[in-house]
This record gives sequence, C-alpha cells and structure tokens, in this order.
Amino acid sequence: MEKFLSGNQCIAHGVKLSRAEVISAYPITPATPASEELHEMVAAGELDADIVNVESELGAMGVCVGASAAGCRTFNCTCSQGLALMREMLWAASGMALPVVLAIDSREIGIPQGLLSDYSDSMSERDASFLQFYCENGQEIVDSVIMAYKISENDKVLLPSFVVSEGHRMSHSFERVDIPEQAKVDKFLPKYQPKHVFVDPDYPMTQGPGVMAQYPSFKLEQYQAMQDAKQVIKDVCKEFAQIFGRSYDLVEAYKTEDAELIIVAMGSIASVVREKIDEYRQKGIKVGMLKLRVFRPFPEEEVKKYISNAKKILVLDRACTPGNTSGISCLEIKSALRKSPASISNYIVSGKDISGMDIDEMLAAWSKRDDEFVEWFKIGFDDRTATISGYDNWEKLLKGEKVQRAVIKEGDGCLGKGTASCAGCLSLHAIRMVLSAFDKNAVVVNNAGCLSAVGTFYPLTGWTVPFFFFTYSHAGAAASGMEVAMKRKGIKADLVLVAGDGAIFDIGLQTFSAALERGHRIIYLCYDNQAYMNTGVQKSGSTPYMARTKTTLAGRPGRIKNIEQIVAAHGDIYIATASSAYPEDLLMKVRKARSLNKPSFIHIICPCPPGWEYEPALGIEIARLGVETGSVILYEYENGKLTINYVPEKRKPVAEYLKKQGRFHNLTKAQIAEIQKQVDENFSLVMSGTLA
Repeated sequence: MEKFLSGNQCIAHGVKLSRAEVISAYPITPATPASEELHEMVAAGELDADIVNVESELGAMGVCVGASAAGCRTFNCTCSQGLALMREMLWAASGMALPVVLAIDSREIGIPQGLLSDYSDSMSERDASFLQFYCENGQEIVDSVIMAYKISENDKVLLPSFVVSEGHRMSHSFERVDIPEQAKVDKFLPKYQPKHVFVDPDYPMTQGPGVMAQYPSFKLEQYQAMQDAKQVIKDVCKEFAQIFGRSYDLVEAYKTEDAELIIVAMGSIASVVREKIDEYRQKGIKVGMLKLRVFRPFPEEEVKKYISNAKKILVLDRACTPGNTSGISCLEIKSALRKSPASISNYIVSGKDISGMDIDEMLAAWSKRDDEFVEWFKIGFDDRTATISGYDNWEKLLKGEKVQRAVIKEGDGCLGKGTASCAGCLSLHAIRMVLSAFDKNAVVVNNAGCLSAVGTFYPLTGWTVPFFFFTYSHAGAAASGMEVAMKRKGIKADLVLVAGDGAIFDIGLQTFSAALERGHRIIYLCYDNQAYMNTGVQKSGSTPYMARTKTTLAGRPGRIKNIEQIVAAHGDIYIATASSAYPEDLLMKVRKARSLNKPSFIHIICPCPPGWEYEPALGIEIARLGVETGSVILYEYENGKLTINYVPEKRKPVAEYLKKQGRFHNLTKAQIAEIQKQVDENFSLVMSGTLA
C-alpha cells in the first residue's frame, strides 16, 4: 500500500510491521515525532506493544537492554546528545548480544548545539559493535528497520543495529512510500524467540558478569559476529528482494563498470549524485557512484570490487574526525584501497544541504586537479558573524587590550528584550521577573529547554549577564564546578540555574540532587510548565494526573513526583513554591534566596498556551485559578518549618481550573472528582504544616 509519509512516520511503520514488543521513549528533536506516531499506533490498537516513557536517553537504552535480555523485541529512536548519553548502555547491548534496533534521526552533536545532520552522532559510535545502516529515503527507512531486526536476531550475528536517516532533512520531509503487507512481513520476520538470553525461573542464567581475563575472548566473539554479519546482510537483502521486490546490499554500485571517476556518497546525497551521473554520462563523461549503505560492518571487499580500478575517487563525507585530515568514511575507503593506484580525494560537507549545482562545482574543481586533497566544501569561519559575536574583542583581550562591554543599566534586567517565545509564554514572563531581582553580578546557567531556544541563538543573544548553556543531564554538575571555581577566584556573584520541569524532575535529577547534597550556593529556578514543551508536549515527571500529552494520549496515569519532598530530603535548603500570577510573592522569595548562604530551590508553575491548550491571553487567569482552587499552594519551607504565603478565602472547585485547559477536555466526571479529592487531601496536609 502506498502512503505519503515523513521519515519519522516511516520509522514508526517499520517498527509496527516488525511487531516490536517493548518501546522506550524520551523526547529529542528531531526524533520525537517517530515516538509520538508509535504512541498513536498503540493507542489505536494497531500495534501490540508496551511503550515506556522514561526519564532520559540513558534510561531509554536501559529499558531496551532490560527488555531484550528478558526476551522481547525492542526499539528506541534518538539522535545527537541523546545517543551520546546512551553510550554506556550501547556497549552493554552489544556486549550482551542483544539485538536491539535504534533508529537514529542523525543530528549534529556537541556544545554549541546544532540541528543539522552530519552523522557525527552515529559515527561517533562506530566501535560500539552496532551494525549501522544509512538510508537514502523514506522507502529505505521502512525496509531497513524490518531487515535490521532480521539481521540482528540472526544466530550468527546477535548484535544491535542503528538505522540512520538524516534529521530534519529526511525526518520531516514527506514522500510516497510503499508500505509492505503485514502478512508478508510476518513471513519474512518471524516472532522473536531468543535461545541465548531470556528470563525463565526453570532455566536460570547469569548475564553481564565480570569476566576478568576472559574479556578478550568476548571481544573476539563480537569481532567475528560483525564479520559474519556481512554475509547475513547479503542473504537477508536477497530474501527481502524475493518477497517485496526491492533490492538492497551492503553497497550500491551505480555505473561504476567503466567509470574513470567515481564518487562515494551516503544517505540523501546519493540521490543527488545519481541524477548528476546520468547527466554527465549523456555528455560522455565516464563517472559513477558507490553508495555506502552499510557502514558497520564496513564492506571492504565490495569497495575493492567496485572502485579499485578507477583512476580517481572522490569521497563525500558529512562527518569528520578531528585529529586526522580526512572525513570518517574517506578513512575507511583509503584503508580498503591501500594497495590501489587510484587517487582518493575528499570533500567534507558536514551538515550542509547539497544540491546538484554543488555536485557540478565539486566535479569541475576535482576534474582539473591531479593531486589528492581533503577540503571542507564551502565552509569557513564567517568574519562578519565573528564580529557580531564578539570574536574581535577576544583578539583584543589576547593582546592585553582593555575591552569595554555593555553591562546592565538601571531597569534593563539580565535578559534583554526581543526574545522569540510563544505568544503568551508565562515561563519567560516568570524568568524575567525572577532575574529582575539580580544585578550585573549574576551568572546564569541553563539546562536545555525552552529558555535555551528563546534566549540566545548564535550569533545573537538576549543575555546581558554571563550565560552558560549546558545539556539536559549535567547542568547541575556544571553549575557546581562553576560555583567552586568562582569561590576559588574570589568572584562574588549570584549563580542562578534556570531549568524546566523535564530537566529538574527527570533527566537532570541526578546531577541536581548531587549538587544539593554538596551544598553549593546555587539558586535553582524551575519554570514548570508540566511537560516537555520545547520538543512538542510530551509527558514529564511533573505532568499532572490525567493531563493529555502526545505521549499520554488518554491522560497521564499516576501522580507527579513531589519535587519539594525530594529537595527537602537533602538537608538545609530554602524551598519555595510560586506562581507567575503572584509576582510580589515570587519576588519576595527570590530576594530571600539571594540573601541566603546556602542552596535555594524556587518552583514556579507556569501555564503554557500550546501545551495546556488555551488562548494565550488567558495565561495569568489560569495561573491564578491554580492557586484559588488549591491545585497550586504558595509556601516556603526551611529548617523543617512550612510557612503558607497565601490562602484563598474560599477555594474554587478544581473543575474551574481544569475546564480552561484543553489538555483536560477528555476527563469524565469521576476523574474530575478524583482530582478534586487529591487536591483536597494535599491542601489539608500542607495547611497542617506537612510538606506534601
């Protein structure tokens, strides 16, 4: 059946057809829509699978490893920083011979962060003993996911797989795709029934122990399995072609038989190169292409077979390997052709979109040269951008010159005007309010989230004080290091860590907790909009009972984490709750936190128009209703004493608060009554002086 699908939808259809049983999900751009599509498939009864919404990508891979070790077919979709955070568990999956399949919507990795695709994330893990399949289009994504399970689960392989496509460039692009029939896929890919690892009380086994001197033997097994995978891949591709009529292999050789010039490409670039080759052939130019479809195991013999006799070879690389002059795939090509007389050159294109005109330009320059070269294609450091960002000041500082930088003027604030947030954003409103209590002697640290998307975008910044961006998981540790270093250098400044609920409640909880335990003088500000809003509204640890998100389509089951109790368990910490609808109360608490010589935690509930589903103009009204119904209670907690800051004269029914929010429109009367009961119980506990 033909469908018009995005790359992410292709991933989901491949997983559904493969009948994955356990799926882990954690939001990350641009891979999140694949998980959302799978949530919808499960909710609609189209896929019989359990989806586990986890606290981080490390947890996501841990769920896959655990479920696979227990004998289930598992899946996760991630990229970039998320794949990097998984790293420890990647090696666990391959080391335990677990055939997990990961779809990678490849995206640039690192800080500073990028959103383009350059394969730097997946290729960074090329030694983790994962099979790696690189897709050119949506059709290849669907087919590769299905084949990846078949290959990984083969008794001669038993290694996990990456199915890699290009983030944004493919993940969000739509094209016509032929979706295989489920009955044919079931015949091709039988139910997963592992014989090497499973859970059975009548057949106890030990997995993952310390092996000491035997470790090299285990690595040899992985090495051999990767070598054996080459023939398994060829056999599976042949069987797939017989059933579905589409042919794949380790590589695709296109008009290489008599080619004097051969271009080596991967992914979407191969489509552009293929079209240009047809044009050049019509002009009598003998050029061909070798498409690398499988990068691990590397198809060395196929490379030799198809291109070793060419006079000149040009490798197009997205990923580079700093410390070596060549791109990553070029290094592999040179190794495979080490005895070939062919001249091998390399253009590194990184995350750039490559057009037919770019290929024309490359070929024109390459054909005129006889030397081997490695060059970055149309990529250089932009002096204009460098000037805007302050690079010129850096040069002056190196020379010992004094540089005058703009500082906060009376009434300016730490975050300038003109930031690009959603209409009616109360999170930004609350953050501005908080920062108005600080002066130029403030240092702001930020986990990934909404604020990092609206406060600065290179080379522009809205920050008038020192601002440092760190990833979701480690900002607490980074802020700890800054606090220690600032003390050591005698820098007297307020250190403020600003984070959303996902960063505090979930992925960043470990480093946040450890920083609290150590007692660093940091003011932690949690702007809580009760879901992962920056990635499109997915459940977080702060999502309320029965609230609808894209990963809790029928409403979130269970209750939220009580973050105040967690923080209080760490000892002497000033804790306060706040609402963006009560600015004087919020500012009083911020000023108090600033006056203390210990950690402080201020938790602000911030309604979010797109996530809570209301008209932007209603934000303050909804925030106020949260307090007036007792759903949000304004208090301070310090030294074991709880102080209530505001008590409504007469609490309004919680239904008034819920009915303003589209995320609660699916509630029944019984569910509203249950929420009212929970609010009443919590309110009574807090009024009695208990930190509930």
